[in-house]
Amino acid sequence: MDVDFTNSPPEAQMDLMAMLMGMGKPTDLSKPPQPSAEFGSGPPPPFYNAPNSHTAPPSSVVVGMPPSIPTTPPHRLIPPTLRDTSHSDKRASVEAMREMIFRIAAMQPIHIDPESVKPPKRRNVRISKDPQSVAARHRRERISERIRILQRLVPGGTKMDTASMLDEAIHYMKFLKAQVQSLERAAATSRNAAPVGTAVGFSPVVTDFSSGCYPCFEKR
Repeated sequence: MDVDFTNSPPEAQMDLMAMLMGMGKPTDLSKPPQPSAEFGSGPPPPFYNAPNSHTAPPSSVVVGMPPSIPTTPPHRLIPPTLRDTSHSDKRASVEAMREMIFRIAAMQPIHIDPESVKPPKRRNVRISKDPQSVAARHRRERISERIRILQRLVPGGTKMDTASMLDEAIHYMKFLKAQVQSLERAAATSRNAAPVGTAVGFSPVVTDFSSGCYPCFEKR
């Protein structure tokens, strides 16, 4: 677009001069326009897509990685040691709580009401007379009775389902077995320590007084 500076009014000339002086870039208005600014005189210049350099991280420029490979910051993961520690602490607290309940239950007397373990009465149920059906029914009744008894022996077994009660019964049997083994070791230790004092202190003296000789004073 050409600007006719000589034919423009004085107000427009003053405004244009002020704009050019404020920009600090004095230009020669008499200089003909550059041909590159005119797009109608020739074919348009080819348009090239500039590479999308702002998407590449700075680290790819420094290290020499290709810009097509994006680098993402690593995810913050919980170390395996912390997970193992928290899991082991939770398991230890559960084991301590179970052992405390077992110790309290072991000190209580065992009393099972026979009426509570009887099978419930079934009404309006047709009972088969087939020998195999009768034997299977008796076997199921015995199993159900033993399970009801075991529920009253295991601490908290009456408030659990059968699978959870059997799992708790396994832990309770292991606890009772460990208690029996510790009592047996304590009894064996006390039994082995008692004859040592009596044999050394009293048995030789009594037998030697009756025979008239004193082996404790003999020269060896």
